[in-house]
Amino acid sequence: MKWFWILGVLLGAGGPVRAQMDSVVICLEKIKTATEDSVRLEYAGEIEYFIRSSAFGSYRTEKPVKYLGYKRSDDAGIELFSWAVPLREGQAFYNLFRFKNPERSYLIKALPGDRMAWLFYDFVPFEHQKQGYVLLLGWSKTRNTNRKAVWVACFHPDGTVTYNHPLLRKGESRSASLTFEYALDASMLLKQDKNGKRILFDHLAPTDPKYEGYFMFYGPDASCDALVLKKEEWWYEENLTN
Repeated sequence: MKWFWILGVLLGAGGPVRAQMDSVVICLEKIKTATEDSVRLEYAGEIEYFIRSSAFGSYRTEKPVKYLGYKRSDDAGIELFSWAVPLREGQAFYNLFRFKNPERSYLIKALPGDRMAWLFYDFVPFEHQKQGYVLLLGWSKTRNTNRKAVWVACFHPDGTVTYNHPLLRKGESRSASLTFEYALDASMLLKQDKNGKRILFDHLAPTDPKYEGYFMFYGPDASCDALVLKKEEWWYEENLTN
């Protein structure tokens, strides 16, 4: 009942869009102060409700909500909201994708230990053989390392999402995903370029050759690689010069 009361007050103060985002802010603050995992997850579910209640494209990027990730592709009619929930055994990740035409939404929720335990922060829509796909860029962590990944996803009309699409190429090899692992105190570039035709990323290497294979000692080595969209597939290119 208290959430409906809060929503009613805010509706009168500044309109439905502001009310919904203000309610999201309240939920995120409650998650920070809650002491029980069950309570944190309950508030996380409320965030999903308030976002779904807003109109597509109504989020005001000039007034971003702290701790709430947001990306939108106007050309593809897709927007992404993402948020993380700290738990005793790790983090829960919520990724809400919304499509404008036809109107539909997909929640990719992951608890600690789940296979798709990633917080997605960017995406690139593309087509392959007249089928729409979305390249997802995500972050996660283990006890000893940071992780980033690229996944090829397909959002189906029946509400399901599949990831077994080997459209990443390196020579004769094919893959549906590309994962990176590196030190907790390091940072790694993984982003799309301004045209959405390349995914740029730091090349990772151990700080000393003796740490080969121990990813907690890996970090960027000042070189850059990429996935480049060619003929509807993403090709791995090393040592970019521009």
